[in-house]
Amino acid sequence: MPFRSIALASIALLALAAPCAAADDAPAPEPLKWREFHFSERGFVASFPGVTTKPKPATTPVSGLNPLLQHDYQVNLGDDTVYSVVVFEYPEGRAPNPPRPNYYTKVINAYAKGSGTRVRKKGAKTIDERPGYEAMAEDGRGKLNHLVDVVANGDRIYMLVSAGPKGHAKSDGAERFRDSFRLLGGLPPPGATRAATD
Repeated sequence: MPFRSIALASIALLALAAPCAAADDAPAPEPLKWREFHFSERGFVASFPGVTTKPKPATTPVSGLNPLLQHDYQVNLGDDTVYSVVVFEYPEGRAPNPPRPNYYTKVINAYAKGSGTRVRKKGAKTIDERPGYEAMAEDGRGKLNHLVDVVANGDRIYMLVSAGPKGHAKSDGAERFRDSFRLLGGLPPPGATRAATD
C-alpha cells in the first residue's frame, strides 16, 4: 500500500509540475509586426506596429486657432504605449513656412503642457531630409517617456509622438516609428541634408 501511495503522489506531483515546465518551454511571444501605411490625403507615409488596418484619423479644430485642423492617426498598444502622427493643417498659404526658429519650441512646449509631461531633452533634428525638431519628455513620476518630433511641409505641420514605459523614448520601437515617417510631395528645402542638423 505505501508503494501505491508514493506512486500516486509522484503522478500528482508530475501532473502539477508539467504545466510549469511547459510554460518555461513555451516559445517567446512574436515581436510586433510593423506595417507601412500611405496617407496621401495628408501627405505622409508611416509604419505602425501591431495593426493590419490603416488607422483612421480623429479630426478636430484646434481651440483658439480656427480654422486650423488637427488630424490624429493613433495606434494604442496595451495600456501604456501609443504611436501617433498628428497633422496640423492650415488653410492654404497660412502655415509658418518655413517656421521661425522658436516655432518648434512652442509646439513642443504646448505638447508638454497638454500631456502633463516635462521636456528633458530637445533640439534640431533632420526628419525625412527636412529641418525639424525632436524632444524627449516624461511624466512627473518618470514612468512614461515620450519621443516627439515635429517637421513642416507646405501648409501642414507634422508631429510624431511615441509614448510608452520608462526608457521608451530611446527604444528601438520609438526610433523605428520616427524613422519610418516620410513626406509625400514637395522637395526638401534647398541645402537641406541629413547631416545638417543631426
